[in-house]
Amino acid sequence: MSQDVENSAPEHGSIELVDDGQLLVFTGEIDKDVVRHFRLMVRPADWPSRVDAREVTFMSSAGLELMVHLARKQKRAGAELEVVEPPTSLRLLLNQTGLNRVFRSVPAPAPVTPA
Repeated sequence: MSQDVENSAPEHGSIELVDDGQLLVFTGEIDKDVVRHFRLMVRPADWPSRVDAREVTFMSSAGLELMVHLARKQKRAGAELEVVEPPTSLRLLLNQTGLNRVFRSVPAPAPVTPA
């Protein structure tokens, strides 16, 4: 019996590919279930070089491992993973684990105002 991947998406967090595949948006609790769902839905060849982590409330070791894999993919391509404004709690975790050295933290883009 196979379970539909879309219907098995975790409700407590998500990782979504947006902006025509140019950005990953991490939201809520990034744990092993969220990472597993993401890996089933998005092939590593399609992983972008930018992650928006502004809405992360928790990140497990599985989430940290995914961040390492994302950064390694970029490094192999001669680039660097950019993480958009990780919240203080995530920034502290990344600093404590030394993972802050494997990517570059960048500010969020300024909102576009109508002319």
